[in-house]
Amino acid sequence: MNKILEFLNACGLYYLATSNGNQAKVRPMNFAKNINGKMSFYTSKQKDLYKQLEKNPLAEISATGKGGWIRIYGPVSFNESPEVFDNWAAESAYFRFADENKVVCSFDAITVEYMPGYQVPLPDFIVGWERTVTAEGEVKYTARL
Repeated sequence: MNKILEFLNACGLYYLATSNGNQAKVRPMNFAKNINGKMSFYTSKQKDLYKQLEKNPLAEISATGKGGWIRIYGPVSFNESPEVFDNWAAESAYFRFADENKVVCSFDAITVEYMPGYQVPLPDFIVGWERTVTAEGEVKYTARL
């Protein structure tokens, strides 16, 4: 998990998709963390992101970084534990001013797909992942974590 998060953080900016009814909604993100072995991110109960995940907990992250492209998806649950959030806030000034609507969202289980760039060394986090070749001839590595 930590190696995947390192890849995301190296991207700087990645995108999180949810759904609003039958319409996909995508927003830029730049912070995710391993909380109790789960990929997690923060939001507010006042935001559309939270409301969309309440109705449909499936979410997906997509990012392009040095060496390839990654997709992470699965169901998300909410963690309103003040201790979890306070520990996260202690590491980043950005979170210190959050109000009582703060909530940590964690993927309960994830499927991760990685598509490497051409002539680039493969990242070590894909060791043991399933390797497939798409109909278009692209290589894809997949794991369920």
